[in-house]
Amino acid sequence: MSLIQRNAVPLFILLAVIAVGVGGLLTQSPFAFGEEPVGCNVPTVGISILTTGEDGSTVIETYHGATINYQVILSIPELPAGDTACNYGGGTLSVTLPNGEQQMVAGTDATGQIDIIQVGAPFTAPAVSYQVDQSDANNMELTARADYSGGSSFSVPEGESPPEASSSISNTVRIIPPSIALDITPEGQLVYLGQQAEFEITVTNTGGFSLSNAVVRDRNALDCEREFATLAVGASETYQCALAPGNNIENEAIVDALVVGGVPDDEAAVQASDIASVQVETVLIGITMEPDLQRVRIGNDATFTIQVTIPGTTSLSEVNVSVPMAPDCNNALGTLDAGAVVDYSCTALLDQGRHQVAATVSGEVAGLATLTDSAEVDVEVFALDLFINIDPVEQTIREGGIAAFTITVGNFGDTILSDVTVTNATIPECGNFLANLAPGAEESYQCVSSPLSENVTTTATVDATAPDGGPVSASDSADVIILRPSTSVGLEELDTAVLRLVVQTLRVTETNDGDSPLTNICVELDNTGSILPLTHDGSNMAMQGEGMMAEGMEGDAMTADLCAGSDHGVMVLTKDSVEYVGGDVGDDNIMGIGETWEWRVVTVGIAGNFVGLADDALNMKFVAVGHGMDALGGDVTFPGDADELGQIDVPIVTR
Repeated sequence: MSLIQRNAVPLFILLAVIAVGVGGLLTQSPFAFGEEPVGCNVPTVGISILTTGEDGSTVIETYHGATINYQVILSIPELPAGDTACNYGGGTLSVTLPNGEQQMVAGTDATGQIDIIQVGAPFTAPAVSYQVDQSDANNMELTARADYSGGSSFSVPEGESPPEASSSISNTVRIIPPSIALDITPEGQLVYLGQQAEFEITVTNTGGFSLSNAVVRDRNALDCEREFATLAVGASETYQCALAPGNNIENEAIVDALVVGGVPDDEAAVQASDIASVQVETVLIGITMEPDLQRVRIGNDATFTIQVTIPGTTSLSEVNVSVPMAPDCNNALGTLDAGAVVDYSCTALLDQGRHQVAATVSGEVAGLATLTDSAEVDVEVFALDLFINIDPVEQTIREGGIAAFTITVGNFGDTILSDVTVTNATIPECGNFLANLAPGAEESYQCVSSPLSENVTTTATVDATAPDGGPVSASDSADVIILRPSTSVGLEELDTAVLRLVVQTLRVTETNDGDSPLTNICVELDNTGSILPLTHDGSNMAMQGEGMMAEGMEGDAMTADLCAGSDHGVMVLTKDSVEYVGGDVGDDNIMGIGETWEWRVVTVGIAGNFVGLADDALNMKFVAVGHGMDALGGDVTFPGDADELGQIDVPIVTR
């Protein structure tokens, strides 16, 4: 659109008028200012409208919400040769804005009078401001009109009315249609496989309307999608995004937006797009880390093997390996040739528990890109606590007896143990194979020995295999004591008096010559002759003869119940008997090891000649058998054992 709008005075006329100006009037005009030109014969007035922005610049296009100024200029136009324009003055000048509002700009008391309009001296009215409203537009155009009327010529022939001049002009300013622009940079880039392509996206409101709900879509990269609530006219938003393409792509980003309040022609949405190409080169750096899983007992180092591989197509500089959890594995490898492979080993001391150890390698491709790769392995650091208990810690058995045990094995560590095996060199019967033992698990079992004849300290050992393949073991010991209880009995004649009666005094002893204290001590005293002895309380006893010994000792060993009394005609001597002399050290009713108890027994018989027996007819025979109970509750009498019997033959003589 030209500065002089449609229906206006031709631009070349206006420029000529402005160029001449007041200065031209003063120097070139053949008439004084305000005088009518000589011979004027054309009553005409030209009119034009200038449109400017707030900064004074000429406005051809505008946008919704902008402020523009309308300024009207009245001038006398140049006429064809032979015609002379007349000067004019007075009248009124008004401007009708695009919204229909009419404002008087000259010819009233409020705006000032139009004094004179003549060639070379145009009249410029004060500017009128207007804020652009899209609803005032018609087909995206804003139209304003200037009207001049009521002016009259200064030269009027006598008797005639002064001719009036009037003029109108319309001005049209186009509203810039709504539009949006999207720019994605760089337009083309090279990345290596696994590397990210980075973009900068700028969205700009390039139209004449405010926009809302601007949405950027990118089918290749969700990271490049955005939403903006509003975009004012001329506003822009810039952001960065990235994607990791697997091959060459043409990355297209598209933006859609809505026009705030709509537009006169119902064009409610705008769209723009841009494309950036990405070329993908397959150049990779690689790293591996082994083993994938290792189990290490606490306090031991975890050991790793790391391999770095350089691509076969290019060398890399500033190659570095970083392992945050294992600083000793960090490695600055510098520049490596294409296809190079570097292996090395390293260790790390880790805390108890399960760890994920990650290694990262990076390298520069001729300053174009940084290539990276990573690897991760697991390390389980465990504590071991294998336990074994053999119970009882000490037990006593009779010689030839068997020992019984309870074996308990426990895993008090935090990892499973395999090949759990119990061995016992001295008592092989207590060995066992338990296979696996979970953390916190316990297993118990019983075992017995074969007959034992000697004291023994037995050790149970448990061995297992830890997850790192190493051994773990524990042991416990117990003592078995062999008990050999024994007693011996003494019997001797102290005195014999032969009258018509035979009076004999016997010493009876029992000695603990074994290795166990004895209780329930008693001695059975028997005579197998024909003389009738008296018991210690003076009563006669019915004698059983030699058969008594067989009956009293037949079968198993005589028990300690014999000490409670006799029902087969023998004399039972205990500590409570009147025949007891002494020997109980400490007077505790216990025959300690090495103690000897003594009794004195007096027997009375009839002399042999009194009954008419031959001198060698018979001897009186006395037999003593000792009894006791050992620490295990067993009888220590062994019938028939010479060490357990005391016997004496007393001859019967006649006087």
